[in-house]
This record gives sequence, C-alpha cells and structure tokens, in this order.
Amino acid sequence: MNDAPEIAGYEFGQRLLAHPLAEVWRGRSFTGMDVVALVLTEEGARDAAVQERLVQAGRGAALEPGQAETPLWAANFTADRPYAITQLVPGQSGAERLIDPLDGVLGNDDESLQAVRAQLSQYGGVAPTPTETVKDEPSLEKRLGGWRYAVVAAVVLVAFTATYSVGAAVGSAVKSEPAPPPAAAAVSPSPLPSPVLLPALPRITTAPYLKPDGKPGLIGATYPAGADLQVVTKAELPFAIGWPRLPAVEFLGESSKVALRRIQVDDRSSARKLTPDARIALHACADLKACTADRAEFDRQWTKVYDAPAPTTAKDARTWLTVQEKPYALSMTRAFESGGQWWLVGTAVFGRPGEEPDVQRILNDIWRQTS
Repeated sequence: MNDAPEIAGYEFGQRLLAHPLAEVWRGRSFTGMDVVALVLTEEGARDAAVQERLVQAGRGAALEPGQAETPLWAANFTADRPYAITQLVPGQSGAERLIDPLDGVLGNDDESLQAVRAQLSQYGGVAPTPTETVKDEPSLEKRLGGWRYAVVAAVVLVAFTATYSVGAAVGSAVKSEPAPPPAAAAVSPSPLPSPVLLPALPRITTAPYLKPDGKPGLIGATYPAGADLQVVTKAELPFAIGWPRLPAVEFLGESSKVALRRIQVDDRSSARKLTPDARIALHACADLKACTADRAEFDRQWTKVYDAPAPTTAKDARTWLTVQEKPYALSMTRAFESGGQWWLVGTAVFGRPGEEPDVQRILNDIWRQTS
C-alpha cells in the first residue's frame, strides 16, 4: 500500500514504516501540528482480531474516565482503514513511541531495532545509543506515566508477529543495502509549543432528547410535534439529534481541542450513504466568554476540514448562521452549556435540491437541543 491515507483534517506526505497489516505515516494536522499515524492496511482492517484489539485498547486509552492525559491525538476505529494518530514531539517522536513497545517483539534483532530508531530520530525523536538494551530501559508504564498508547500499538503489532517477522524484514533491508539519504518530507516540520500531549476533551455525556414541539426554529421548517424520527444518541455528542430516516454515524477523529462527526442517511437497499449530510465539530470552552473568544479560530478550522461555508451572521449572543444556496447548505456555530460544561458546536448540513426542508429541520433541531 503506497498511497498516503486520506484522513479528514490531516495531510500525510511520508511513510516511515511499512508492514503487511499496518503502516506508520508522518504528516500534519489542519492546525499545523506535526503528527504520526498508525494506520491499518486493508489486510489489517480485515483481520477481526487486530481491529478489535485496536478498538478496545484505543477507546480505553482515550475515553476512560479520570484520565488526565490521552496518548491518542485522534483515532477512528470505524474507518475503512482504522487508525490512531499521535503528536510528533521533539525529543521523542510519535513514531518512536509506536516502536518502543516492540522491544523483544522484533525477534530480538537489536541491529534492526537500532536501525529503525536511528531512522525515526530524524523526525523529532532522539535515537538511543547502541549500548542501550531493553532491560536497561525503565518500564513502559514509567516512561509514559498514565498513558496507555503502548497498549494500542503493542496489542496490534503483537498480533502482527503471529504471521510476520518485522525484525527479519527490517534487518535484511538494513544489512543488504546502504541506508539512502532521508527523503524530503512533503509536509515540512514546524516548532511545537509543548513536548507533551495536551489534555483530552472533557468526557462527553449525551443529554436526553427534547421531542419536537412544532414551534419556530432558527430558520425555515421544523419538525412538527409528534414527528416520527430516528433519534441519534450514540454519536458521542453532548446532545441527541432527531434524524428523518435511518442514520449512519461516522466518527472522523478527535484531538485535544476538536471532535469531528458526520451523520448521513443509511440507505441499506443500495448500501450507500445519502443526504441530508450533517458535518459536526465540537470544541470545549471554560465559559461563554471563552467560547466567544475561541469562535473565530474554531470556525476557521472546522469549515476548512469540512469545506463548508463559515457562519458569519450573528443571530444572538451565542449563535451564528450562514445560508449557502448552491449546493444548498446551512452552517451554524453555537455556544451552549450542557451538564456544567460549555461547548462550541459547528454544524454544516448539506442537501440535494428538494431536500431544503429536511436540511432546515435538522439544523433547527440541533439549535433546539443546544438551547
């Protein structure tokens, strides 16, 4: 698999490590942060055991209550090629953290292990000295503190070794050919503000759904009282959403600042996802004042990721709206409080000609759920 992975909000320009079941790629997020991604190949994604271990370990690492820091900058376990993304940190690159748990798994091929680490040291990590051994290193738990990213990488890559020998492959390549000069990265590195990962988003609790009452909304049509809807409660958002037909929810990843979701119509007869198409971004704030201060940068980020019009018309002190005619779309940014936590939600709902009322009803429902 030579093609760079296509992940919303990220651009990858250089493959650091290839394996039949997974690849490690270097790139940059839409905020300009250098990142490294562990992406399952199509073959790895078809391996139910590998995929399940990635899901369970990754969700535990990113979402477990009380965890002050998350080792996963972003992850999507339902994508065609599931992935986990970590920040590229000066002094200890994300790629180096992916390789660390392989101590003793690479067939104890110390020469290959050192060669891999030396290569990765060009991308922000510091390669260990040749005299360093596995037993000399502190335990993984001590090196990473409360982080559990090691679990994610280890369980996936341990599964790889049941069929493949990564060490042998790397070792033979190192011994048979002189190391070529490193290729210029398609995504140039940039200074990072901190050598550690930022705290994760606050834990998201979905509030109970407010049934439609037929009252006017922000713009256009609204759901009538007693409308027969599919209520989306498992999108990991602070609010539920009324959907006109069977919904298909897609998790597009999370960072320490933004969570990305997408909801479409699940047409099982054709196995396709249809419009209306709601693209949602979520950002946590300390209070309404902080939300207002963050809004401009938040809007710049999420509308760029979703290729959506930026909400520019203030409807009140915490709501902004834009109407796009072709293709028809409604974009809204709204500050709201739920369960003691303030949030900014950015929503762009797209529809085909004739679906304007459905687009309006969906956006109005989100507006109502966040009132």
